[in-house]
Amino acid sequence: MSSLVREVREETGVTVLDPKLCGLRQFWTEAGERYIVFLFRATRFEGALRSSDEGEALWLPREGLLERRCVPGFADILRAFEDDAVSEMFCAGGRTQYL
Repeated sequence: MSSLVREVREETGVTVLDPKLCGLRQFWTEAGERYIVFLFRATRFEGALRSSDEGEALWLPREGLLERRCVPGFADILRAFEDDAVSEMFCAGGRTQYL
């Protein structure tokens, strides 16, 4: 967990408090490698948000999230953050299966 907190702090200036694993997203890369992304949710934080070499960091209202250019499959990822019934998703052939 300390690596998650450290990475978020390094990239955004924010220290997340009590992050909780809320999902897992997995898919195959074009090179045939299995790629796994662990999704964490946190409702408390300390520090001031700042951008970094990783990109621009900003706060958005929920309804504005999907209007931004995000990583492919972000709508699926967002579902894991908002729906406690979704904890795992497998992406293949342009489709997402929720588990």
